[in-house]
Amino acid sequence: MRILHIISQKPGETGSGIFAENLLRIGSMKGYEQALIAGVSSKDKKWDIGGLSDETFYKVEFETQELPFPVPGMSDVMPYESTKYCDMDEKMLKKWKAAFKSVIVEAARSFKPDMIISHHLWILTAYVKELLPDIAAIAICHGTDLRQLDCASRHRDYVINGVRKLEGIIALSSHQRDAVVEKYGVQRDRIMVTGGGYDESIFYPPGVKPAAKPIKLIYAGKLSFAKGVNSLITAMSLLSYGADEISLALAGSGSGVQEKVIRALAESSPCSIEFLGKISQPALGQAYRESHIFILPSYYEGLSLVTIEALASGLRVVANDLPGMRQWMGKDIAKSGVVSFVKLPVLEGIDKPLKSEMPNYERRLASALRQQIDDVKHGKSIPIDVPAIIKSRFSWEAVFDKIEKVICTYR
Repeated sequence: MRILHIISQKPGETGSGIFAENLLRIGSMKGYEQALIAGVSSKDKKWDIGGLSDETFYKVEFETQELPFPVPGMSDVMPYESTKYCDMDEKMLKKWKAAFKSVIVEAARSFKPDMIISHHLWILTAYVKELLPDIAAIAICHGTDLRQLDCASRHRDYVINGVRKLEGIIALSSHQRDAVVEKYGVQRDRIMVTGGGYDESIFYPPGVKPAAKPIKLIYAGKLSFAKGVNSLITAMSLLSYGADEISLALAGSGSGVQEKVIRALAESSPCSIEFLGKISQPALGQAYRESHIFILPSYYEGLSLVTIEALASGLRVVANDLPGMRQWMGKDIAKSGVVSFVKLPVLEGIDKPLKSEMPNYERRLASALRQQIDDVKHGKSIPIDVPAIIKSRFSWEAVFDKIEKVICTYR
């Protein structure tokens, strides 16, 4: 069977890109013939995606004469220079559609897919179904698409109409499935919940726990306000530990004004803060094994793959109490003491906190950090084997197996 994977932005650079890469990897292991369509920059280095050849990696290149703007991103701040969908005028959208149409039609002609797996319930997924109505297509909701319905609402009707024509939809959690039913008007029985996965060959506990001085905290993700990185730095400054007692590493990159503000906050912080930049998955796994506590200060997530990876690596976690998070973790992990949940501030929109809420929220975040730091400092043990539980529940093989049930109905 021949599967065509489609993502509108760069593969491997964000949570959805990593999801796409791993589906390609497992699909290859299972013997499927596969191809990929993705948006990339003409400035990017040579891509190596899941062993795909140049003939089966169909690139839509941006920052060219035909597409003279950066790759549009599903988040307002991406780990690379990007365009916001809400800022795209009709002329830009026309160029965008023409470029993707050319590549989609060519992929359909030369690769001849039996099935399409598209990422994000957004414009490209609807457009693919419009261009190739006779090829079975399923799409994966990553959460940012739900946000785009509000941020770039002029596309709402077109997207919803296209999404309703899909043969199936994949949600990453039950909470997300409920949101898809509500926002897109799709019947619940057409949505499969798969959860997320992680690569156990990359993310696993260290053989020997790192020394507890300094206690190392780590964040992984985009350097943006919606991810709460600025508030994390502020909360760190509220702690009373010395610079030799704790440190914070920020793994990831950002762009524009928000990254500059975050770097300026870090520069003026009394804490030791290191910017690791954009790093590979193996490098992130190693950074996790050298750390003690992972922080997820994000105001909105679909399903946090970086949190799954951190728990699999044996880290304690401080996380905002996001909808659905306790559910996918399970009661055993959520109540084990390995995770400290932080009450969210009141939000205006999907991921923008009210300014008046921030002082109290940042104090709550600092308190949760202090709790986990003190537990590490005093050698407090965790009553359950969290990495083993994560390993039993989450794997890319298990995710693919669930998606394969849909694929097999179209063999």
